[in-house]
Amino acid sequence: MGKVAVLLRPGEHLDGRLQLEPSMFRLPPGAYRIEAVLHGWKESEFSDAERIELEKMGSPFASGEVPASMSITLLPAARPK
Repeated sequence: MGKVAVLLRPGEHLDGRLQLEPSMFRLPPGAYRIEAVLHGWKESEFSDAERIELEKMGSPFASGEVPASMSITLLPAARPK
């Protein structure tokens, strides 16, 4: 199973529906749980000059990790009419 990543710049967000290609997973219809981890910036990876530049941007930056999960139900594909 592959991984998916989305780069969000300061002030951007991601919401709504994501459609996954079912053939990627080869899962039969049924109940499943999706788990994800949001990885933020590591303060230790920035130089002092970069930290000063980031402060000028005016948007807070996520740091650390935030786990998330949700339950989903896969349905059989609708047959074309």
